[in-house]
Amino acid sequence: MNAVQKEWEKMRIAYQNRYAKMCKKIKKNEFNTDNHGALLEMSYVLIAVFGLTDKQVQEIERNDGFTNADVKR
Repeated sequence: MNAVQKEWEKMRIAYQNRYAKMCKKIKKNEFNTDNHGALLEMSYVLIAVFGLTDKQVQEIERNDGFTNADVKR
């Protein structure tokens, strides 16, 4: 893996962790619609920019910011 790919992976993991934190924030206050909008936008970025699937986004929610493939590494 070259330097650009390593940096891309770091950014993806960091964004996944932010997404997981937002999921926890929503569970604490389900009625804040701003948080729900931010979560939807973040899931779009994970799918459209980082190339994750819907299934991987669900894995991130369950695994506190990591996909199953990330956990196995």
